[in-house]
Amino acid sequence: MNKKTWVVLATVLGLFAICYFGSPFWAARQFKEAALSADVDRLDAAVDFPAVRESLKSQMTVALTAKMQNDPEMKSNPFAGLGMMMMPAIIGKMVDSFVTPDGMSAMMKRGQVKGDATETTVNPDVEYSYDYRSLDRFAVTVAAPETKDGEAPRFVFERRGLFSWKMIRMEIPETVFADKD
Repeated sequence: MNKKTWVVLATVLGLFAICYFGSPFWAARQFKEAALSADVDRLDAAVDFPAVRESLKSQMTVALTAKMQNDPEMKSNPFAGLGMMMMPAIIGKMVDSFVTPDGMSAMMKRGQVKGDATETTVNPDVEYSYDYRSLDRFAVTVAAPETKDGEAPRFVFERRGLFSWKMIRMEIPETVFADKD
């Protein structure tokens, strides 16, 4: 092969690598823009809502179960068992109503999990950090300046095909469920 063929081949491979490794950043940016502009159709296309809801339900159930089991007042409460039985249904309804395009938009605008879900103003100081978890998993952390370390929500994206990504998980820090005295 001649030199021109090698240059073309190297250019094509370089462009492929840029697109392959840059595609999650593009997908995260598209998700952010859709969330900040409250574009329901674009958010619906960027998020696998059933997967996000299921992951959030399991996270919340584990966190709240641990909290109830470690609370000394709940150990002596005769209704604690009933509360534990009803908890998955209550959490399920709550997550189903929160994990919507509007709920995602509000969380991206605030940069934190807690707060008024109807808040529509964008916090200009929200910081976004990005990291690969594997070749097919990518995470975006959204943190407001007043958010303490470890309290920022994380949005996890999964590769779907060569260059497309979809959000499949929202990680809520356990500190969100802790009692603040």
